[in-house]
Amino acid sequence: MKLKTKIAGTLLAAGLAVSALPLTAAPAQAASKHVGQNGNESRCYSTGYYVCFYYSTWNSAYWGGWNDNANLGDNHYRAGTGSGAGQVVRNNARKIQCDSWAAYCRSYYSPNYSGNYDWLYGGQRGELYYTWNDNASVYIGV
Repeated sequence: MKLKTKIAGTLLAAGLAVSALPLTAAPAQAASKHVGQNGNESRCYSTGYYVCFYYSTWNSAYWGGWNDNANLGDNHYRAGTGSGAGQVVRNNARKIQCDSWAAYCRSYYSPNYSGNYDWLYGGQRGELYYTWNDNASVYIGV
């Protein structure tokens, strides 16, 4: 009987020691994808914007920006630029273009430049992957 008590006491002490260890995990790393191909869409390129989002196709409505934008929910596609004009940009874009004046552009899944993101170099355009209709913020590296 003493052996069983001793074993139970040892197991209990080991269990308490393990449960006292801090439970920490490394933060999840956001996934990213390079979506750029060389080329520009002239309607946005000629405006001087650093980054442009397109509603669906290169001929659809576009929105352009010169600065980082932590929340695209307050922005709308330009009126008269094609299907999707007037729609909110956030969670509503299929394509992106990064002007050659920028070093790179990133489209983020979440506001405040967080979560998975798609990126491309200046002078490239491409179809969004992680942020296709899930774009919430944009960062421009200059």
